[in-house]
Formats: sequence, structure tokens, C-alpha cells
Amino acid sequence: MTSVYGGEAAELLRVWSADLPAMLHEFVDGTYRTVPADTPLGEIVARLTPDQRTELIAREAAYLARVFSPEISEAEHRSAAHDAGRTHALVGVGPQTLTETYVQLQQRFHAIERTYPPEVAAPLSRILDLRILLDLSAQTATLGEISRSITIAITQIDAVLANTAGLDDLIRGTFAVLDGLDGIAAGLFLRADDRGELQVEASLGSGDRYHHAMEEGRIPKINLDPELSAGQGPGGRAWRSGEIVTANAWMNVGEGLPWRSAAEELGYRAAAAIPLVDSSGRTAALIMLYSGYPGFFATNRIGKFLGYLQQVLGRESALRIHAPVIPLRIRAAYRSLLREQRVAVLYQPLVDLRDGSVPKIEALARLLDENDELIPADAFIPALGEEDLFELTRSVLARACRDCRALERDGVVTSVSVNIPAHALGESRYRDTIFRALREHELEPRRLVLEVLETPLDTIDTAARTSIAAELRAAGIAVVQDDLGSAHSSLVRLDSYPFDGVKIDQTLVRGAREKPLRSLEFVLYLTRLVHALGALVTVEGLEDAALVEAAAILGADRGQGYGIAQPMPFSALPAWFGSYRYEVDVQSPRSALGALAGFLLWDLQLGELARWPNLAEQFVGADSLLERYAGRHARDDATLGRLIERNRIAALHGAHDARYRSTRSDIVRALRAHVHDGR
Repeated sequence: MTSVYGGEAAELLRVWSADLPAMLHEFVDGTYRTVPADTPLGEIVARLTPDQRTELIAREAAYLARVFSPEISEAEHRSAAHDAGRTHALVGVGPQTLTETYVQLQQRFHAIERTYPPEVAAPLSRILDLRILLDLSAQTATLGEISRSITIAITQIDAVLANTAGLDDLIRGTFAVLDGLDGIAAGLFLRADDRGELQVEASLGSGDRYHHAMEEGRIPKINLDPELSAGQGPGGRAWRSGEIVTANAWMNVGEGLPWRSAAEELGYRAAAAIPLVDSSGRTAALIMLYSGYPGFFATNRIGKFLGYLQQVLGRESALRIHAPVIPLRIRAAYRSLLREQRVAVLYQPLVDLRDGSVPKIEALARLLDENDELIPADAFIPALGEEDLFELTRSVLARACRDCRALERDGVVTSVSVNIPAHALGESRYRDTIFRALREHELEPRRLVLEVLETPLDTIDTAARTSIAAELRAAGIAVVQDDLGSAHSSLVRLDSYPFDGVKIDQTLVRGAREKPLRSLEFVLYLTRLVHALGALVTVEGLEDAALVEAAAILGADRGQGYGIAQPMPFSALPAWFGSYRYEVDVQSPRSALGALAGFLLWDLQLGELARWPNLAEQFVGADSLLERYAGRHARDDATLGRLIERNRIAALHGAHDARYRSTRSDIVRALRAHVHDGR
């Protein structure tokens, strides 16, 4: 092969090198002008503007002139062929098209060679043929490398799917893989907010610059409205149809017009919109990808890859997509505050609803913005990835252990609880961080409670979770499930992990004033379920004294909420402990909510006594919490007393009797009216 470059080969090539550039330009120009439109090369050429076609012809002719120049070395030729093969692969030129084109060029060369003497034509033909062979071989090898890179990307994305629990890490991990894939210049991940506007939540490559152009108003945001030009592009069409939409000559057709200025600046020539569809068939998120190569997304291998992305990301994101929509700029701001350690820790006491003691305080993380205003956890936690959550947990754990120990030195002995993500139970680094914080601040392990946030547990290695959980329990550290009732996996998790306690999510009692019966029923039956599993129950969201009283009457063990104490800085805790008084008497309700809670218990117990009529009769005749409440309000509402008497008589016929059910409804309506009146 060495004889094809330098020396005699160079001398032979110089014989016709003066005429070569013009001949090659004529060949390339003729090939592109006469190529049939229904061939792969014809489709590629059709995507180009006239100026782009002229530029391509000049570039291809210059490349061929270099391939057959006297001065090029074998190493230089291989390198140039590798680059050319990469470009051809990214625009969709395959081995067959390359071979057919070189066969035509070879025929043109042979026609010219015949005009030379045999002693020149034969070796010249050999040189040209071997250089064509090397070029084809090198370019075809590069085409294979591009295909292999896609296979590797699929393997890497599969690993991301298997090792991430949250939506943020899923998208960021996938985008990190796509960012290394040749041909993809940029990407955006978008979801629709409560107003139906698409918000960018993640970007790759130059996507952040493209997004900034949208935010600055230089180009429109992608829209869902088909009546708007910004809704007629690939993104809007893909969202509405649920099908992948590609624009392979994006800047040459109408769908690219609204975004042309920024796209030209950034060199985008093709786009692909991948809708992520949930189980109901609705688009829940959108991935936009951009390439500097026209037709990049039209190739068969890339088309299959886009289909893979839609299938696996649609399935996996549906499991994680419950987090609120947080625009990219806000996500970045939250992460910046975390990196700058702009973290504050507030504390909210939990009260024992049986005796009024304070068994623990909960450490609540907040971010401090540039104006020192507090940002609540439910606003910024969904924007954090696993590494961010680890750093936040580490910081809060250290402060909580330190402050709990300091509180003890002030004469207040209590425990402290810290929120941890569910996957922490399966990671040794969290375990090590927990024990390190306890050692450094000399806090007994039994004084620390871990509250597991509502995130998927099934992504955790079961063996690791079991082992670490055993270590925590052996040390005396309690583990509590947070937010029971906030997601579908809560009850499943109760069955799969031996929690020491469970917190009923505040959303279940938040509407107690509007729907008191429904809210109290949730607390009653969840409390009974958790107690049956041997765990303690804490009710969150007890916003006033009436809710505190109702939760205590329903049998909950602990309560938390503004009706007990608001979150406060550590410095305010000693004064609160010194002034707090628990004034609930579960035997004599003062509030209508407390009376309704008592009546629900009475109703439940009546139903359970159906098989023992004699006991039921004694039970009905005994004094009840509802009667004690009615006695307090006899002057204000004599009607309630009469309803209770009618209900007592009807109850003798059993809890399922129509007369009893009717009087029961009357009492509930009367108590609901009391609740609405603020009693």
C-alpha cells in the first residue's frame, strides 16, 4: 500500500493533477444534479437549500481532490476518510450509496486514463483504484463506529434507568449520555405547567443557549396551540399526536421559521420531538433534540433509537413524573443556593396526644434566597438530584444532632427527626453519615428518628436495605414512614418494611373544615390500620386546637401542625417548651370536630357490637362523648340534643338499620354546621 503514496505515485498523480480539481467538481456537481429524488442520496440533496447544495458540492470536490493529491500521505488519507465517513453517516449516506458513487467516479477515471500511454495508465489506474478502496474501507468502518456508539448509548441509558430513583436524575443521566452521542448538538426536556405552558426543566449541549433565547423573547417558546405558529412546529405536533415528529431540513421549511434566528446562530439544521406518553395515552413530557446535520434524524438507525427513547423514557418517567414542574432557571437557582450552603434548619415540635409530652422535634430544611427569605422544602426538593439530596441530608443531620444535644444542655430532653429519601435506606454512605453525625455530636442513637420521604422504594436493592435497616434498628434509631396517603405506594411500603411509626399526610386533614367527615374517617381508619401493624401514628397538618382534639379522640399517638407549634428557629425552642400547655381532654370534647370524632368512634363500636345485642343495649344507654359536647352547647343548639335522643332509640335496632342510618346522617349534618360556624 505504501507505493500508492509518495515517490513514484506522487509523480504519476502530478501528471494530471492540474486538471483534477475541475474534473472532480464537474463530477460531483453532475452527480448531485442528476441523482433520482427517490434514492437515499436524492432525499439528502432535497433537504438542502440552493446555497447549501453549492457549498456541499464545493466541499465534496475539495475532499476528493485531496484524496487523489500527490502530497497526501496514507495516514492523512485515513484521517480525512474517517472524518468524511463520520459526516456521511450523520447525514444518512450509507455504504451502498458511497460504493455506487465511487464506482461512477472510478469509471470516469478509467475513461481519462485511457488517454495516457499504457506505461502511465496502468500504474495510475492501480493508484487510483487502491486509494478509492482505502477511502471506502475507512469511511465504512466509521459508519460502523457510529452504529456501535448508538448501541453503547442504549446500554448506558439502560444503566441510568436501573440506577436512578427520581425524574431529575433520570433526565439528567439520559441527557449526559445523549450529550456524548455524535451528531446531537442540543436537547431540551419540557413539561406543561398548571397553565398549560411548556417549561424547560433540563437541557444538554447548546440547549441552554437556545432556551435563553426563548426566555429573552428573541424566539417563541414551544406552544401547544395549533392555531399559533409556535404550535405548528415539531414540538407542538408531537405533543398533540403522541407520536415522534422529525424535521430533517428544519431551517428550510415553515415549521422552523419562528425559531430560525437562534437556530441559525447555533447551527441547528434538524430537529426531533419525542413525546413521552403515560399509560392513559396522554403526553406527559417532551424531549426536543437538535442536530447540526440535515437529515440526522431521518436515518434508520437514529429513527429506531428515537423509538427506543420514547418507549423506555415514557415508561420510566411515568413512575417518577409526579413531581411539580420546575423551570430550568429556578432549578439552577435552587442548586446554586444549596452549593453556597444557603440552608436553614427550622424545628417543629410533635406532641404526644395522650399526655401532652413532646417526644421529638422535626428538623425542617429550608433554602435562603438572596433576600434571606425562606424557600419551603416542597418547592425545592423536587428540583434536586440524588447527589444534591445527599449533601442536603448530610448538612441537616449534622445540625439536628448538634442542636438536639445543645437543647439537652438547656434542660430539654427530647429526640429529633430528620427527613431522608427512601433510597437512603439502601445506601451505605447514608448509613455512615448518620452514625458519623451521632458520634461527632455525642447524641445517643435512640434520640434520632429518620423519616422516609415518599419516593419509590422498589429501586433499592432489597438485601442492602435489609442489612442497613437492621444496623439502624440495632443501634436504637427509629424509622418512620412520612406522608402516608400522599402516593399509591404508601400501603405497599407499610407491608414491606417494619416502620416504627407512620405519619398521616397533612393533605388528608387539610379540608377538615369543608369536609370534616371525610377527613376524620381517613384519620380513624388509617390509625387503626397502622396500629394493627404495631406502629405509632402521627397526624400532620393539625392547624388548630379542634383538629388536635379530634386526632387525639380518634386514637392517634402524636400530632404535628400549627395548632401545636409553627416551625421555628432553634433559638426559639427553649421558650416554646417553657410556655406550651396541652389542654385536650379526650373524654370531654370542646369542639365540633372533636364531637364528630367521638361520634365516629361510637358509630364504629356500635357496628362491632352487632353480634352481642345485650352488650349493644348497654353501650347505647351509656353516656357518650357526643352527649357531653351537646351538654356544653345546649343553650346554643337544643336541636342537637333531640337528634342524639332519636339516634339513641334508633341505634337499638342495630347500626345497619335504615332508621339508625337516617338519624346518623342528621347528627353528622348538625355537627358539620357547627364546624362551619367555628365551634
